Amino acid sequence: MSNLSVNIKMFQVGELGDCFLLKFKKDGSESSVLIDCGSFRNSDKSEQRLQTIAGFIKDDLEGRPLDVVVGTHQHNDHLSGFVHAFGVFQQTGINNVWLSWLDDPKDEQAGKIAAGQRKVTDNLQKIVAELAKNNNESHSLASSRISDVLGFYLAADDAEKPKAGMKVKRPPVVPQMGIDNLRKLGKTVSYLSPGSVLDLPALPQNSVKVYVLGPPRNSNLLFDINPNKDETYDTKLAAISNLAEGYLSAMKNFTGEPVDSDEGNFPFDKKHDRKLTSKLFSKEYQMKKNAWRTIDDEWLDQAERLSLYLDTYTNNSSLVLAFELVDSGKVLLFVGDAQTGNWLSWEDIKWDKDKVKPGFTLDFLLNNTVLYKVGHHCSHNATLKEYLDDKIIHKDLVAMIPVDRTDPNITKNNGWKMPAVNLYKKLKENTQNRVLVMDIGYDPDCDPDGEAKESWAKVPFKPVYNQQKFYIEYEVHSDSN
Repeated sequence: MSNLSVNIKMFQVGELGDCFLLKFKKDGSESSVLIDCGSFRNSDKSEQRLQTIAGFIKDDLEGRPLDVVVGTHQHNDHLSGFVHAFGVFQQTGINNVWLSWLDDPKDEQAGKIAAGQRKVTDNLQKIVAELAKNNNESHSLASSRISDVLGFYLAADDAEKPKAGMKVKRPPVVPQMGIDNLRKLGKTVSYLSPGSVLDLPALPQNSVKVYVLGPPRNSNLLFDINPNKDETYDTKLAAISNLAEGYLSAMKNFTGEPVDSDEGNFPFDKKHDRKLTSKLFSKEYQMKKNAWRTIDDEWLDQAERLSLYLDTYTNNSSLVLAFELVDSGKVLLFVGDAQTGNWLSWEDIKWDKDKVKPGFTLDFLLNNTVLYKVGHHCSHNATLKEYLDDKIIHKDLVAMIPVDRTDPNITKNNGWKMPAVNLYKKLKENTQNRVLVMDIGYDPDCDPDGEAKESWAKVPFKPVYNQQKFYIEYEVHSDSN
């Protein structure tokens, strides 16, 4: 029987966010892996919580540096901890930093994509600033919705959202700061592409293999929720960038600011404005009781869609890793926030033949997954249905969901649906109710000392919920069974 084990701690960041500490042990050797550390907001409370958690991680390592830190993708809720707790991580030390190929400053394709993303983000910030100049209910609603999505990127806390007449200073992009800090903290920085296979550092060779599944190099899959559309990343970036500039032009029309002449092709320009000629119709149109029927601000809905598109792309750019405990074949699957295009790309990966067994396939990894870190806080489009139906079905499967159902983005009217009801139900079915959640440890029907006692007895480790140190803990043991 093997003595290889891995302890997994899912930290409670106090809001939407991800922070997982993995400690692998074999034959007296130990390797620590931190996968993400971040929360959605950047309030004082958020910063203090992340600093506290970083301190717990430091103490847990007992003077050893982190062997590997993984930054999955550029969203606040995955990377802000490396900004707000930079000093703690500096004291802890980091031997290796693993980032995706999209963060590689020497990668030409990544550079083009990053430039396009920055342009869209910048224009969306400007749109929010223009919306704030108008005391208009439709504009306020659009501003709020766009700001919700921009919250994944920016340093401003909810309390600092711009108000009418307020001069807006656009905040820095925190995730990029997190990536920059990781580059400073890591002794070695690696940019990983799908198909790569690595031995986990600090353990005997061939003890734990790490398979890189995403993000895809195929730009169609990287950018599209529906990967059947035949679009290149260049076309996508140009389209959404032009759309963002068009909205900005429209907002300047509302505030009376001059519009650049090269934006005259957009339909929101003043020269395309048409007044109602019928006095009777005009009077009816402007009556308060008919406000719900007007179309003046219908175009603002598209701005929200634009911001959601940017969010979807960033999630799809997640670094996806599968950790195989080699002597048993058991797999831990960490998908970041990967959405459909990322998942579908795994079928076409060309693996390094020198580092995988003959006949190795994706199905081997999925069929042997005994721990699944559920993507994007268990949202409906971040777990591929066909894989959960037919492939991620191991008898020992445990799921860990980094969701906080008290987060304002979830509790507000028409808030984000996390966890998605049907997906949550399917995860409980596949795991026999062995589902751990970040906010409370587990629901009553997954309680290891209650309703799910018999189910948890089938796996080698009963989860531990440490409320004092903000984590839910589980272990996977490699054996010959």
